[in-house]
Amino acid sequence: MKLAALIVTFNRLDKLKKTWAASAALNFTDIIIVNNASTDDTAQWLASINDTRLKIITLDENIGGAGGFKAGIEYIDSQVKADWLVLYDDDAYPPANLIENFEKIKNDEYLAYCCRVEDLEGNICKMNIPYLTFPSGLVDTFSYFLSPQKFIPDENISQRVSTFSFVGLIIARDILINYKSSLFAELFIYYDDLYFSKALSDSGIKIRYSTEIVFKHDIPVGVKTITPNWKVYYLVRNLFLARHLSASLKAYSLPAIFIRVLKYIALTVKQKEKANYLRYVLKGITDGMSNTSGKKH
Repeated sequence: MKLAALIVTFNRLDKLKKTWAASAALNFTDIIIVNNASTDDTAQWLASINDTRLKIITLDENIGGAGGFKAGIEYIDSQVKADWLVLYDDDAYPPANLIENFEKIKNDEYLAYCCRVEDLEGNICKMNIPYLTFPSGLVDTFSYFLSPQKFIPDENISQRVSTFSFVGLIIARDILINYKSSLFAELFIYYDDLYFSKALSDSGIKIRYSTEIVFKHDIPVGVKTITPNWKVYYLVRNLFLARHLSASLKAYSLPAIFIRVLKYIALTVKQKEKANYLRYVLKGITDGMSNTSGKKH
């Protein structure tokens, strides 16, 4: 069984060095790193690495995590023959026992496995928790906000889920390639993995939440605001964009979208630069409804 890693990076060299060290210690056949037009010393540092497994894809512009993973998948389609791909960001660290534990849990029923993702203090990363069932409609959205435990797995129990995050995803190469049209680079960041995994689930592909494999995600702990403010633009805009990008993808209904947007508006009171934050929310609404995609901050 051959596994390869696909990592996307942008201007986080200190974290990328840790990610590389953890990745290089594993028996990957290939380690593909997509450099998303970093403006720090990432390119020079990558060029200094002496490891034949390393494949560097240097992009001319920053096209976000969505575009970076799409570029990596296109490269894998023509250049990489591994059986399985492991996807993660430059601030995520795979465990030393990843391949060993994956070999123990892999079976013919599942073609995608999302791992347990923790921050550096051992807390479960909420942003990387998969859905058991996707709360598409208005009623489900209200129910999710009131009782999220109905829609997400017990963090300690391995089971079938309907979505995954690109942090700690192990997926069969053929599935990744065959469904690459369902990964929308136009989103730039946010929801690209959510919509991609929902498309797989809608097609009958089974996804397993696998607590046996634990990725560490090097993110701020205890932060309850959206920082920097421009991130809320993509969180809002990309809710609407799914309705334009794919006629077959039944993501959030329009009423459910507006309920979620109201949640982001309510968060304005917690932001330090409230007017600037609210401008990004409003721009996200107008651009999303008018089908404006790509990098816009």
